[in-house]
Amino acid sequence: MNDITANFVRMPGPLKVLTLLSLMSVLLVAATIIPGGAVVGHSKIELRDWWVNGSGLVLVAAVGLFFSAGILLLRARRLGRLAYLSGFAGFYIAAYAIEGINGVSYASRHHFLDLFFATAQLAALSAYFFLSRRVRNFLAG
Repeated sequence: MNDITANFVRMPGPLKVLTLLSLMSVLLVAATIIPGGAVVGHSKIELRDWWVNGSGLVLVAAVGLFFSAGILLLRARRLGRLAYLSGFAGFYIAAYAIEGINGVSYASRHHFLDLFFATAQLAALSAYFFLSRRVRNFLAG
C-alpha cells in the first residue's frame, strides 16, 4: 500500500487526474444500482431489466478494464497506458452497445461526430502517455 501511495505522490499532475478518473469509474456501476436502474437516451431502464438484458454486464466489463488501468498506473506499470487507452475506447464501444441493447439510437450524423471526437481524445491521451517525458520517467522508475 505504501508503494501505491508513494507512486501517486510521484505522478505528474495530469496523470493523477486521469488515474483518479479511472478509479472513480466504479461509481458508474453504483449509480445504476442505488437509484434502481439507469437512463439510456430518454428511457429509464429498471434495475432488473438493466442486468437481465445485458446492459449491466457491458458496463461492468468497460468499467473493469478502465478501473484496472488505474490500478496498473498506480503500480507504475507501463502496461497501464495501453489498458487506459483500451478502457477509454471501451467506454465508447459500451455506450453504443448499451444503446443497441435498449433500442435507443441517435442520428447517423452524430455517430460520425462521436467517432471523430473519440479518435481525437484517444490521440491526445496517446500523445500524453507516450510522448510526455514526465510520464515516461514516472513509469521507468
